[in-house]
Amino acid sequence: METLVRNLERVKKSGGADAHVELILAASLDLLRKPDPQLEDLPRGVLRRNQVQRLFFTPLDEFLINEHLPTKQEGRVNRAVLNRVWQWISRDVLPSDVKRVLDQAEQDTVSEERMETLVKSLRKSSVEAVGDVLHKIEISDKDRRRLGMEVGGERGIEELRDINKIFAAEGWLMPFLKAVPESLDAAGLKTGNGVLKLVEKASTRFPDHISVVAAALLERADTPSALCSFAGRLARSDDPKAISNSQFSPFVDVVLSEAERLNILAHEHRNNNPDPVAFSQALSEYHSLVRGVELDMDLSHAGTWQKRLSATKKDISEIVTSELRNAHSAVRRSLLVPGFDEDGKLDQDQTVIDEAVRALRVVVMVRNASQTFAVNDIGKRTRQAVEQTLEILTRSLISDLHKTDGKEREAHLAAVDVAIMLSEIYFGGDYAQQLRRSRQTALSTKIVAKAETLAPGPVKKAAVGQMRRQ
Repeated sequence: METLVRNLERVKKSGGADAHVELILAASLDLLRKPDPQLEDLPRGVLRRNQVQRLFFTPLDEFLINEHLPTKQEGRVNRAVLNRVWQWISRDVLPSDVKRVLDQAEQDTVSEERMETLVKSLRKSSVEAVGDVLHKIEISDKDRRRLGMEVGGERGIEELRDINKIFAAEGWLMPFLKAVPESLDAAGLKTGNGVLKLVEKASTRFPDHISVVAAALLERADTPSALCSFAGRLARSDDPKAISNSQFSPFVDVVLSEAERLNILAHEHRNNNPDPVAFSQALSEYHSLVRGVELDMDLSHAGTWQKRLSATKKDISEIVTSELRNAHSAVRRSLLVPGFDEDGKLDQDQTVIDEAVRALRVVVMVRNASQTFAVNDIGKRTRQAVEQTLEILTRSLISDLHKTDGKEREAHLAAVDVAIMLSEIYFGGDYAQQLRRSRQTALSTKIVAKAETLAPGPVKKAAVGQMRRQ
């Protein structure tokens, strides 16, 4: 939830937020502030016992991701592995130490400050103990297989290495992160000296942790692609080949891992997220990242990096193409006048409407990013079909309003409102305002026509005149 809020706030700050993003941000902040009512009902000791695991992994907050990257990126830890690691440490590595902390957590006489101290001490003990296990698996295949079964195979072992590395660096890494601004703008990364000096100092003292530093800065960067220029400044070269051979290449690696993450996220949103905004938002973030990388670096001279980026572009182009192919039919389906169910309630298919919203947002977004997604031809054809269909059907729905009454009017108005909403997404607010005025005029025309038919003599003329003046 914290990561979602940070990303939404980043979009809002950049000026790219719309009403949907604002709504999601407000709801997310509300949920974040509200305590879980089920947790509040638990006894204080049980509640704190349940929080021990969360406190134990606190130093990882800025390094956690939810997506399983195609290639493990050092410094970025998959959240899904944490439970397995905790269970393994609790059972096989430090069982008595963990039990002691959990027992202390249940005691009301133990303060919150004392709890944090106990958990920090447990984490420090785990560094040496886990380090010993990681050393043993390098000389024993049996121990390696056994550990892999506990933490999720070779990938889990890599995640464990990262966790232990971050824990081991806590003494200097946490003060370092406190010295780095919470939000890093592109200008600061490309021209500023404050963070540059901090990273240069850290890289001199802790050269094995550059990937960890890069991952932390990625989380705080308003424009993640700017880390490519930052890597060049650190390496004293703008030549991608020279940067790739320098100790600062992890800064570019972590940016490309973000392109891979956004690619996975886009697939996840399109397939499983009912929110019609999420998919296009992931695509927009992906486009901004790729555009920034390609403006700052000529990857044709860096084969491995170019292959990684090209793989994500090819993959994401396929799902964008599929979405564009569906856009025209999605819009047509959403503009059908709905019927009524057995109870006489309006039967409007919100799923179909959300599908049209998602498709239109993608069409609009791709309009200025066709090169990133390699959809020039189909993008142009889709825009032409969508524009014609949306404009013709919307005008037709509005012009037919005066012909409707009662339940028929209610259904017709629902279709008109959907059409205006979709038109605002595609054509913009000014055009939508024109449509709303046309909608009101159509409704007023019907009222005036009815008054002219029913009102007798002078009364009819006065009533009609008053309606027209209004």
